[in-house]
Amino acid sequence: MSVWILTTGNSDIILKHDRTWGRLHEEAIDNNKLEKWHFSSASPIDTGYTVPARILGIVYENQSEEYYKDDLEFPLFDTYSGYFTDKNITIERIIILLTDQSQIFSNDEQKLNEKSPYWKDTCTLKPLFKWYFEKQKEFICKPEFQYLVPYQRDKGIDNWDATLSLVETKLQELEIDVNQEIYVSHQAGTPAISSAVQFVSLGKFKQVQFLVSNEYFDKENYQLKSRYDIIKSSRYQRGMQIQKAKQLIIGGFPGAALKILEDIDGIDKTCITELENIVDFFNLYKVPTDNSQDLTVSQATQRIVDTLDLIGFFFNQKNYLPGIALLSAAQETFLKVAILDKIAMFNDTINLNGNSRKVSELIKWLPPGLFLDKSVNNSSIIERIAILKQLNFPVNRFNFNIDKDFEITNKNFGLIAWLKNIDNNFIDWHLLRWCCSKRDADDDLRNQLMHNLRGVKDSEVIDYLLAYKEHQVSDVMTAYNNYVKQPFLKAIDHFQLPYKREKLTKKLQKIADSIT
Repeated sequence: MSVWILTTGNSDIILKHDRTWGRLHEEAIDNNKLEKWHFSSASPIDTGYTVPARILGIVYENQSEEYYKDDLEFPLFDTYSGYFTDKNITIERIIILLTDQSQIFSNDEQKLNEKSPYWKDTCTLKPLFKWYFEKQKEFICKPEFQYLVPYQRDKGIDNWDATLSLVETKLQELEIDVNQEIYVSHQAGTPAISSAVQFVSLGKFKQVQFLVSNEYFDKENYQLKSRYDIIKSSRYQRGMQIQKAKQLIIGGFPGAALKILEDIDGIDKTCITELENIVDFFNLYKVPTDNSQDLTVSQATQRIVDTLDLIGFFFNQKNYLPGIALLSAAQETFLKVAILDKIAMFNDTINLNGNSRKVSELIKWLPPGLFLDKSVNNSSIIERIAILKQLNFPVNRFNFNIDKDFEITNKNFGLIAWLKNIDNNFIDWHLLRWCCSKRDADDDLRNQLMHNLRGVKDSEVIDYLLAYKEHQVSDVMTAYNNYVKQPFLKAIDHFQLPYKREKLTKKLQKIADSIT
């Protein structure tokens, strides 16, 4: 034995013709059920005529069976019923969901406006539906009518959240055995009702099948016809899981999306591989390989640009710890990359231990940082200062007395001074300048987060991004995009550093779109 749940909408019942509509409408006016202006004309459609559901129910409420048979047609119900007849399926319960939104309007003027959703309510169609099922011999049970009645002002059955709550409550009240075979016809009504019934049914019942009607064109008779179709719950669940995964990808949660898709059959392996790569990127994970290219201008610049987009995702998710740590790393990497790119253009040479060396070859970017090449380690302090001078390092601003002093080439304050000395047209930004200044480490939000694993407020992040300057900025994303990311990208363009700009949002959208 099975249960059949149906939603209802404005097109469940249509008029075969409009020959009697005008007269019956007048009768309803004479009986004070309607006003004259209330949809006195039926609107023609391909298969007949249509009027708002509430009006149709009022006009035909107490009419004779003759009018029902001659005037009314139930296209969706006819198609659905054909399935149970053809498959010889016995239905134990038929549950019809009707709607009544009369309580959500603050005044009659709102409610009775011709464009109001009030007129499309199906609550007045109960007598017509009841008559229809009484005439269907294949159904041995009487239909049960349940009403979806929103009471909250301005939140009708087109409101997704409110309607979901209504449907959840209603289906809970019906006390249907979760192990019964359930058929759901959810095409009629608002998209919010359709989705809510679909969603709740999948979550509540173990055996769900969706009985739907599909239109097709009959070429032999040149007619538009309908036929039934059954959609297994597994197909719906697969589709819903895929849609959920897509939203997670677009929202910047590719790891969660990958976890969902791993349990779904039929996903293209290429899509999964691309998603795995983006998950590795979000997790800052890299498979150990030959990293000889990592510390080059082109590779590093590309990482910086990609990371700037990633930081935006982290900040938008209030995931501030990795966002701030990445931003600090991106700024430091940028200084090294810009300096190396400029130095690569230097053609000067220097005599070192009796050999002529290109000065640009005497600075090396190693995993620990940017330092003078080890070949100059035995050179005198004066010789090393001479090398730095030729590398356009502002040696006059710093003291060089011992070997450790030459580590200034890897200090933030030394790097920014060096870059500005190489190119005095370089325009920095507040946070970069602040991070490269000599200051108490306790003032650095990054240090506080990293060393104390503490939480942080939005306002603290904004202050940090704006380098504690006075400001009127009230949200983190504005502070990041306008005062860090934009000037950062302008600086990269100023130095003409090589990269390909594929915004992370577009990349995520592309991956999401490829999943079917």
